[in-house]
Amino acid sequence: MKRLFLKISLLAQVLAPTQVLAEPVSITSEALRSLLDAKNIRVSSAKLSQEAAQEREGSLGRSFLPSLELHGAQESFKVGNEEQKSQPTYGAEIKANLYNGGKDQIESDIRRLETTKRSTQSKKILAEELEKARTTYWELRYLQEKMLLLKDTLAVNQQNLNAALRRIKSGVATDSDRFEFEMKDVDLKRELAELEVQIQNNTRTLTLLLGLSEGTVLSFPEKLSHDHDYEVSLKYTDKDHEFQYKETQIQAEQDTLAAKSQHREWWPKLDAYASYNQFNEREEDKIDANDRTESVVGLRLSISLPNGFESRREAAAKLKESQASQALSIFAKQEIEANLKGEIAELRVMHDQAHEAEENILRSERYYKLTQSEYARGVKNSPDVLGASEKLFDMKNKRLEILKKFQVAKAHVLSKIGK
Repeated sequence: MKRLFLKISLLAQVLAPTQVLAEPVSITSEALRSLLDAKNIRVSSAKLSQEAAQEREGSLGRSFLPSLELHGAQESFKVGNEEQKSQPTYGAEIKANLYNGGKDQIESDIRRLETTKRSTQSKKILAEELEKARTTYWELRYLQEKMLLLKDTLAVNQQNLNAALRRIKSGVATDSDRFEFEMKDVDLKRELAELEVQIQNNTRTLTLLLGLSEGTVLSFPEKLSHDHDYEVSLKYTDKDHEFQYKETQIQAEQDTLAAKSQHREWWPKLDAYASYNQFNEREEDKIDANDRTESVVGLRLSISLPNGFESRREAAAKLKESQASQALSIFAKQEIEANLKGEIAELRVMHDQAHEAEENILRSERYYKLTQSEYARGVKNSPDVLGASEKLFDMKNKRLEILKKFQVAKAHVLSKIGK
C-alpha cells in the first residue's frame, strides 16, 4: 500500500505543470526605441502599410503588358424549324496599351510618392509611440522613487511617534503629541496604497506599448536623474524633423501630378488588339465551321470628350489642394522650429531648477535635524517636528517632480527630431 502511494505521488509530480519563472525584462530609457521598433503594434502596422505601397510600385512597366482573354462554351440550341444542334464556340483576344497620354508615367510617380509618404508616416508613428513610452517610463520611475521616499518618511514618522511616546511616558508631554504622528501615519499609508495602483497601471501601459506579454516582469536599473550634457543629444538639422511635415509636402506633389493627369484626359489613347473567334451556327448562319471563324488585328485610337470637360474642373481643384498642402507644410516647418527653440529653453530652466532643488534638500535636512534636537530638549513640540519632516518630504518630492518633468519634456523634443 505504501509503495502504491509513492508511485501515485511520483506520477502526480511528473504530470503536474512545471512553473518556469521568467527572467525579468530590464528596461532603460535607451532600450525603449529598439523594443518599440521590434514589437510595438502600431509601429509594425505602419511598416506593413509601407510594404503594401511598395508592392504597388512599378505600374509603368506593367501598364504595357498585354492582357489576354480566353472564352469557350459548348451550346445546345435550336434555330427556327431546324433540328437541335450542339456546337462549341470559343475565342481569344489580346490587347496592349501603346500610349495613354503619359498618364501611366504619372500614375507610376504617384505610387512611388505614396511609398515615400508611408515611410514618413512610419517614422512619425515610431516617434509618437516612443514619446508615449518615454513619458510612461519616466512617470513610472517617478512613482517608484516617490514610493521609496514615502516609505522612508513613514519610517521617520514612526521614529518620531516612538519619541513622542517616550516623552509622554516620562511626563514631559501629553497624548496630543502622539496624535499628530498617528494621523500622519494614516495619511502616508493611504498615499502608498494609491501609489501602488498608479504603478501597476503605468506598468501595464508600458508593457502594452513595448509589445510585451501581459504579466511580464519588468526591472528598472536606471535612476531618475538628469544628464548634464543633455543638449548634445538635442542637436538637430532640418533633415531630422522633416518627417513631421514631409507627408503634407508629398501630398502636395501627388495633387500636382493628379492635376496633370486630369489635364491629359483630352489626350488620345492608342491600343493594339488582336482576336480569333470560332462561332457556332447560332451566332453565324454558316454551315461550314471554317466559314464561321473570325480573326482580326488592329489599332484603336480613342478620346473621351465628356471626361475631358469634367477633367478641367478636377485639375483646377487638385492644383488648389496642392497649393493648400504646400502652404500647410511650410507653416508646419516654421511651427516646429519655433516650438523646438522654446522647449529647449524650458529644458535649460528645469535643469537649473533640479540643482536648486538639491540645495533645498540640504537646507531642509539641516532644518529637520535642528528641529528634532530642539524637540528632544523640549524647546519644540510635535507639530514643529511634523512640519519639519513634511518640509523635508516636500523638498525631496519636488526634486523628483522636476526630474520627471525634465525627462518628459526632453522626450517630447527627442520625438520631434526623430531621436
